[in-house]
Amino acid sequence: MHFEMVLFFQSVCLGAILILAYDVLAALRKVIPHGTLAVSCEDLLYWIAAALIVFALLYQANQGILRSFLFLGMSLGAILCSRIISPFFIKFLAFIFGIPVIFANFSTDRLLFLVKRCRITLCKFADSADRKKKARFLRLKRSKQVERVKKRKRKKNNE
Repeated sequence: MHFEMVLFFQSVCLGAILILAYDVLAALRKVIPHGTLAVSCEDLLYWIAAALIVFALLYQANQGILRSFLFLGMSLGAILCSRIISPFFIKFLAFIFGIPVIFANFSTDRLLFLVKRCRITLCKFADSADRKKKARFLRLKRSKQVERVKKRKRKKNNE
């Protein structure tokens, strides 16, 4: 009877650990948005790993014999953990995982500010060069018009 109680307690702990491992994925999804394909792949890998872990526990602790109280213990551990610990655990992990994301966003914003600032400066220089080019073109055009008018006046004066 003592062996079964220890095995039941181990299965309760395993259910809680499996839920906490899934909460790590949930916290990552909260911090870094995932597409449906990525979420599906993560879930598939999680459930494969969970099945292997459960199989290893059953095989190691109980020689592979399936007993209903083991599944009941895993379910009980998962339910208790999801009701009591999970909400706080997800918030805590989201905060911890969010720190590098906030730092990365801040760093990229600062770096992009420098890039945008250089682009603005380059645009100002390009704008001033365009203005100078345009002014030079207008002066040339104006001088040609003035020359034409002078030629007409000379022509009239000569006639």
